[in-house]
Order: sequence, then C-alpha cells, then structure tokens
Amino acid sequence: MKLSDIHQQNGAIMGERNGVAVPLRYFDAAAEHQALRKNILLVDYSHFGIASVSGDSAWALLNQVVSGDVSSIRDEQAMYSLILDRDGMIVSDLYIACDDERFLLISEWMTGEALCQLLRDRLAGNEEEFDEIETIESLTPDWGTLHLEGPYAWELLAELYGMDVIGLPFQEHMHVDELILLRSGKHGEFSYKLMGPRDELADVWRQLQEAGEKFDLRTGGLDYQRLARLENPCWEPGLFNDYSRCPIELQMQWTVRYDKDQFTGQEAIGERVEQGVAQRAVGMTIAGRSEPMPQRGDKVLLNGECIGEVIVCDYSTDLEASLGRLMLRNAWAWADIDCYQVQCGDALVTVNTAAVPFARNYSFLINPSEHSYVDSTRPRDLLQQFEWQRIKEEQEVAEKAAQEQAEQASADKPPQA
Repeated sequence: MKLSDIHQQNGAIMGERNGVAVPLRYFDAAAEHQALRKNILLVDYSHFGIASVSGDSAWALLNQVVSGDVSSIRDEQAMYSLILDRDGMIVSDLYIACDDERFLLISEWMTGEALCQLLRDRLAGNEEEFDEIETIESLTPDWGTLHLEGPYAWELLAELYGMDVIGLPFQEHMHVDELILLRSGKHGEFSYKLMGPRDELADVWRQLQEAGEKFDLRTGGLDYQRLARLENPCWEPGLFNDYSRCPIELQMQWTVRYDKDQFTGQEAIGERVEQGVAQRAVGMTIAGRSEPMPQRGDKVLLNGECIGEVIVCDYSTDLEASLGRLMLRNAWAWADIDCYQVQCGDALVTVNTAAVPFARNYSFLINPSEHSYVDSTRPRDLLQQFEWQRIKEEQEVAEKAAQEQAEQASADKPPQA
C-alpha cells in the first residue's frame, strides 16, 4: 500500500506541494498543534526534494552553490544553508548532509531535479575545476520523507531503532534499517526526518502509528506549519518574497559565510553588507487576542509617519498573544520598542517589537537521558523532576526529624528498676 493510500483511507485532506500529493491536515489545527508542542506529531514531508552529488570534487562544487561552508561538515553531519542568486537574493533554503562518499541536498521548496540542475549549471564549463564529480542525481520522487516532531519524538524513535537515537546531536544523521534518520527542524522541538524509498515509508508510517499510541502521537498535515512558524519563524517564500529575499533584511545573515571561497551571490551580498540595507524584518507582539487583528500590508506608524508594513499576524493560544513579523525601515527595526502603532482600518493598534522566536518550547525542559513520557519511574520533564526532588527532600527531612525525636524519647526514658 502506498503512503497516499494510507492518508486517503484515514480521512486526510490532501493537497500538493512541489508537485507531490501530501496531507494538509488530519485533525483540527488545534489538535495537531497540541501534539507538536506536548507529544509527537507525525507528518508526511515527501514534498521535500532530495538530490545526491558524489565524488572528490562534490564538496567544492557545492561550496560554490550554497552560502554556508560545506568544508565544515564531516560524515553523518549536516548543515542548514541558503541558495542565493547572483544578486545575493534567496532562491531557497536547504539542508546539506554528508553521507559517507556523497552529499545529500534536502529542500522544502525545490524538487530533487531542480537541485540537480543548479549543480549541473554550476558545473557546465568548469569540468576541469571539478573533474572528480561522479554522480549528480535526484532521489525524489522515488524517495520520500516522514517527519516526527515533538518533545518525545526521540523516545518513540529510540524504541524502534535503538538507544543511539537518544544521543543523536542536532544537525546529524544515522542509518536505520534502509533509511536515513536526520535530526533537524525549524520549530524548536525535538525533530527528526526519516528519508528513504517511499514504498518502505508506508510500512514505517504504520509502525510509528502503532508504537506511538502510548505517546499520544497524532498524524497531521502541512497546515500545522502556519501556527508553528508564527511562534517559531523561519524562511518561507510565500510569506517573505513579496517584501524581501535578502538574507540581511530577513535577519538571516548568520547563514552566510562571507570569508569562504567564491559562491553565487557573494559579491552582491558583500556589497550590501558594506552599504547597509534599507529595511529589516522584526518580530511583533500584542498581549491577548488583538481586536482588530493586524493584517498583511497594514501600515506601521511612528508619530503618524509610516515606517513599515505588517508581514503576518495571528493569535497564539499557547502564548496567549497575537504574534507577527514586521518589515520596518532600518532605522526603526529594533526589538523591545513599545510605541509603534498599526493602522487597522480606522483603528490604531499599539504593538511591541520583539526578537524571535516567540515560543517557549517544552522540548527545552526535557532531557532524554533523564525523562520519559511512558516510564512512570522517571519524571516527564525538568519541572516534574524538580517537584519529585522537592518531595524527596521533604520526606528525608521528616524522616530525619522523626528519627531524632525517637532517639530523644529513648534517651529521656527513665531506666527500669
């Protein structure tokens, strides 16, 4: 049975991204978001394009295509990077994984074949420089990706694939059965991608569902990303491209290694660093549910002067606040400013600028070596661990006091005649 058949039989609402049919949702958005933040959410991410490049020159070719430094990763390591055009503008983001004698390119927004074409275009006319390229091939759509995300995703995967999963660092991967397990994500929770042949992933989906019942796992679709990425913002072309594709303006300059050898867009973005930018994206918050709610394109005002626009805004039940992103003129693009207003029709709504991300991720309170969702002998999280420790210490104090009281009573008892 195919993955798509499983989704349709279980009532998933299907859609398409990157030309691949994937679920948009299984349950209501609140239930899927709750699983993401408190338990485990299982999603079909087979819209991710995956390409492979191998050969001794593979890293050097890649290094001219992406903004990060590929030479910094070793076998079983991965990195997050950007593909830029010649003007230094974002084409896509991607993960690059060093997998033995090849590199894997993994992109949410590009097909495997499109990734391959970028490499071929860079190689064309430079074959002598990169004379040890062996293969450039797309692994999708034959391959797919399952995504597990949530505070206890590690525990479920360790049950299926062994305890090595628990020690898998962020941005590293391992081979499990015939699949690749990559720990990576954009929403602040424990997050893993299982990549491999789509036919095998159908069986794995069922195994994960069955084993995940005791973890209160939920299946979900891509619509969950809307709220997750409101709370933990990341790059999305549909959200930002109308405003900017510049990494500096989008506060993503950390993805660019300016000091490495030549890469596409290097000169343009270097000039932009020297000259400065006219605008920058910043976070915004409003306590509670804003009425009215700022909308995309609404003007941001300071003393009646327009200094920018709203990119996105919506309400987060978890944080009990309205959250969003603004694109502001550079002079005013600072966090912790509380005097800006948004023109919402005839109303003015005061907003606070803020650094991102907004979410206080529950995963930060969980240590896989100490906590468990299913083992009742271990605390579920750091807070429960502290509470158990407090109770234990109080019991020890009480027992010690009782023992001292008994010893004192014995010492005060008169000797028998």
